[in-house]
Amino acid sequence: MADLDMQQLEDELATLAAHLYAGTCRWLELVGELDRRGGWTEDGCGSCAEWPAWRCALTPRAAREHVRGARRLPELARTHASFARGELSYAKVR
Repeated sequence: MADLDMQQLEDELATLAAHLYAGTCRWLELVGELDRRGGWTEDGCGSCAEWPAWRCALTPRAAREHVRGARRLPELARTHASFARGELSYAKVR
C-alpha cells in the first residue's frame, strides 16, 4: 500500500466502497427472497430477522432493520438500481 500515491489510494477506497454498497444491495435482495420463500422457518426461526441474526452474526436490531429494508427495496426502483450499481450506500438507502 505504501506504493500507492494519494490519488490511487483515494480511487481504490472509492471503488471498494462502491463494491461494498453493491454487495450489500445483493445481500438485501437475497434476504428479501429468503423472507418471501419463508426459508427461515426451516431452521426453526420465529421470524425472518432471527435467521440473519443467527446465521450472519447480526445483532437482532440490525437484522430487523435489514429485513425491513429488504421488504421495501422492490418498491423503490430507482433507489434500488442506484444501490445495485454501488452509487448509494446502505446508510443512504435505509
